[in-house]
Parts: sequence; C-alpha cells; structure tokens
Amino acid sequence: MKKVLAVMLAPLILGACSFGRMKPGLTKAGAAVAVSASTIEEARRLVVGDAVELFLASSSSMSVKTTEAFAARASDFTGRERFKKGKGSIELKFSRFLIDLDKEGLLRPEGFTSREPRVLLLVSEPQGILDLGVGPAADALRRGLSAYGMSAIDGRDALNDFLSKGKDPDALAAGAARLGADWMLIAAASASAELDPVTRSWRGRATLIADQYKVTSSTPLAQFQSSASVLDVSSVSARGKALDNAGEETASKVAAAIKQSLGGRSEGAVFVLGGSDLNRLKRLIVDLRAVEGVDGAYLGIWRGEEESVVLRVFLTGLKIDGLAARLLRRDPSVTLLSVEPGSGRLAVELSGRSFE
Repeated sequence: MKKVLAVMLAPLILGACSFGRMKPGLTKAGAAVAVSASTIEEARRLVVGDAVELFLASSSSMSVKTTEAFAARASDFTGRERFKKGKGSIELKFSRFLIDLDKEGLLRPEGFTSREPRVLLLVSEPQGILDLGVGPAADALRRGLSAYGMSAIDGRDALNDFLSKGKDPDALAAGAARLGADWMLIAAASASAELDPVTRSWRGRATLIADQYKVTSSTPLAQFQSSASVLDVSSVSARGKALDNAGEETASKVAAAIKQSLGGRSEGAVFVLGGSDLNRLKRLIVDLRAVEGVDGAYLGIWRGEEESVVLRVFLTGLKIDGLAARLLRRDPSVTLLSVEPGSGRLAVELSGRSFE
C-alpha cells in the first residue's frame, strides 16, 4: 500500500518542486517575473502594468489608460505564482495580452491593416476561350497579385459566390465589400490570333484594360492597359498565352499602385536571441520604436526553451536592411546575426550565445 501511495504522489511532488523552482525568464506561457510587493494582488498589478509596454505597437496617449485598465484586471494576465513575505515570482500569460490588445486595435499602428490587401477581380474575357468561367487573364491576375502578397478573388468563379444587385460601380463595390475585399478591379480583355507567314505559326495578341477602385468609392482611382503578343502553333493557345501575359503585366501595375497607396508601409520581423531578460528586451523595443521610419514594434512570439523572441515591426519608407543599420548605430551592444531583405527579417543577439 505504501509503495502504491508513493507512486501516486510522485507526480505531485515533482510538480511542486518544479513550481517552487520557478525562476525569472521566458516560459512556455510567457515569462516569470521577479517582484517585491506588500501583497500578492499588488504584485500582480505591478508585473502586468510593467509588461503592457512590450505589446503596445507604439507609445501613445492610450498607453497610460491601457496600462491602468490591464493592471485592474491583473489576475486575467497572470498564471503560476510563488510569493512569500513580500517577494516572489509571477508568470505572465503573453497570449492574453496579445488577444486583448488586438481586440482593442492597439497591436498595429494606424494605417497598418491586420491582413493582406484583398482584391475582387471582375474580368470580362472572350467567351470562346473561357474555361469553367475563369479565363487566363483573370487567372494570371490572381496568381500575380498573390506573388505580391495580396489576395485576389475572382468574381466570375462560382465558388466565390459573388453577388451584386446591379452592374454599376456602386452595386459592384457593395458586393465586393460583402466578400471582404478592399479593392475592386473591373477589366475587359480582348484577344485575336493571325497566322504569321514567316514562322507559319499563330501570333496571339491580347489587350487588357482595367479600372481600379477602392471598395469605399465608386470612382476609379487608376486605369491600366497592358498588351502582349505570343507565337504558338495553336491559335487558341496563342490567344490564351497572350491573355495570360497581359494579366501578369497588369498584376504588377495594380500591386504597385496598392503598395503606393499604403504610403510605403510594410511589416518585418526581428528575431532576438537572449530575450529572456524582459527589461533588456523592453529597452530593445524602445530603441526600435525610436528609429526613424519605424511606426511601431511589439513582442509577437516567444520561445521559452530557446530563450528567444520575435518582434513584429511596422515600417514606413524603410526596408529591413535599413532598420538593421540604424538599430546598430543606436545600440552598438546588439549583435547583428543575419538580414533577409526578401522576407523582411533580421536576427540579432542580446547575449553571448550563437543563433542557430
């Protein structure tokens, strides 16, 4: 009986020992923070109020109000606790900070949307070349916009269930809004093929004219025209490939216009090794926010077992390699490990350990 009881109690004893050894630093849930206070309630308020600044994308007039509001509900943001005679450690639940701040719209600076731009495509193509209601020009537009980090919805594809009460821009824009689109592209494609006497093959020619609308307006913001010419042994294939090329060219123009409308805004990620010291991490975030061209930064991902974190950064007129250079000038103690301009990522080190 004693042996059975010992086996049953072993997990509880091990868990209690583990709990008792809770040390300051990153954890699976967030971070354990050392604190001194007269009561456990005051300790919770202190650690929660001090941590809010890690997650607000940018310092603003809302910072004080948000800190006070979160501190008043401190128990919602804390987990494990070890507190005795005015001292101890309290675990912060980082995911709860992110969820609540996202609901209040405080994770992103003004002007930065929470998702990729969505574009509704309404493309009229030659009926003889359409396949299942989706033509090559529209398909090329969709693929091209996706390559530029945008989501395209083909209004002619029955799977998207696009409905409009009319064919005028106002009615179409209302239908686009119901699908969650930010932009609308109304386009008409034409294609022809003629026999090339020199090559004895078919020369397909295509033109795509597109009007770009913001869903909130029925006035076109821009018009694009693209033309393409392709040789093929099949007249149908020549026309289809020409339409495809015209669609790809238009996609690049539309994507450039949308990005320009965003004012050069972009998002990046800063991978930080040695981020278990929250005070040091907070200083890094403050330094990032102070860099010219950075509109905001916050703690987005944490890995307790690796003592590393990922910071989300919001940039205007600044690329990730430019951010790396300015950050190093501002804080020479930071070690730059890598920069990936194509993916908008950089990695830095706050301790003597190497980044794997």
